[in-house]
Amino acid sequence: MRRIRWILVCCLILTGPRAPAVEFFGDILYWQATDPIDWTMNTNATAPDQFVAFETLDFDFNPGFRVGIGTEGDWGVKFYYTRFETDTAETVEGHVTPNFLGSRMFAKAQTQPFYFRRGDVQAAIDYNVLDLDFSKSCCFSEPWQLRPVLGLRSAWIDQKFDTEYQGTWSDVVAFSEEHIKNNFWGIGPKLGVENTLNLWRGQGCKVDLAMNFYTAYLLGFWTFQDVATNTDDQTVSTQVIPIDNRDFGAMAFQAMIGLHLNWRNWNATAGWEFNDWLNQCQIFDDATGPHNNDLIVQGLSVRVGCSY
Repeated sequence: MRRIRWILVCCLILTGPRAPAVEFFGDILYWQATDPIDWTMNTNATAPDQFVAFETLDFDFNPGFRVGIGTEGDWGVKFYYTRFETDTAETVEGHVTPNFLGSRMFAKAQTQPFYFRRGDVQAAIDYNVLDLDFSKSCCFSEPWQLRPVLGLRSAWIDQKFDTEYQGTWSDVVAFSEEHIKNNFWGIGPKLGVENTLNLWRGQGCKVDLAMNFYTAYLLGFWTFQDVATNTDDQTVSTQVIPIDNRDFGAMAFQAMIGLHLNWRNWNATAGWEFNDWLNQCQIFDDATGPHNNDLIVQGLSVRVGCSY
């Protein structure tokens, strides 16, 4: 009887007039990734056109999405998943010196010159984030509302870099391919604050300025793979670059500023979102040694939600 009584009480709470509304929402993302990796170096020692140029990866804007479910009211809960993929490809010709270790050591083992004639790279990022947010509404003044957020974040972010070089030594054409993976996953607490400042209010409709800020500290785990395959006229050799897996704290910052429209049980938000994952790329190369590059993804975020 006691269990039945508790079930009835819970049902009355969930179906009562104060039960929070359930919201389903989805985001269309149009983001660009920034991952400052100098994958190769191009040089010219002939005067007067001498130069040294480090070639850096550049990613274009690509679409992504976010979907979630939550509750509205004084207390709120949201659970949502973010997915974003991007890739790039580049080619350089000249006196090309690899920065990644496998192809670099292959070039150094040849007779002079110690460089390739052509280099190609393909890079890709697979970005996945799960968030669980708990929030409480606070109103300090009539137009301004604030919601402190306490939550949990989990993420898995895979990065890969594939290079291919072509050179000629003693009339023999040689190739060097290298495949590098930098895979991360982590989980940890999240803090934030969501701000809305009312700009206009009508009958059943309002427009707010939205400003949201979050930070998360994850227990992170990195796994690496760096394998080079070198081919010349007579032999094919494979070289594995030993890089130890790592686990330590991973900090992330997130911010969004935009406009929020609320009309009856529908709402929409459009703004610019910025995500900075500190020390995300941890590979090792011949140019800078160990990396601790930030991974930044930013761009347009458009959300549409409906409450029931």
